[in-house]
Amino acid sequence: MNQIDAVIKDIKEMFAKQPNTIYEVRVVDQIYSKKVNIFFEWYKIGKATGSQQIARLDSSYTEQIPEIIKKIRKKTGLTVRTNIYD
Repeated sequence: MNQIDAVIKDIKEMFAKQPNTIYEVRVVDQIYSKKVNIFFEWYKIGKATGSQQIARLDSSYTEQIPEIIKKIRKKTGLTVRTNIYD
């Protein structure tokens, strides 16, 4: 199992399907520290946003971010946001 599969497993474990809650995954490319962070976020109506870091990947994953996003979307069905713009 590679790191991305482990991340997807963690996301599935955290996804609780609570009513009135929005779930999403955020993939952040930290250009200065040369790391890729992946966060699981949830928004409950009337409550503060919750966010938990799932993974911190090294710079070798930077070029793979579009593929990582597609794989997470396909396997989990969740919205995936990023700070990368084409």
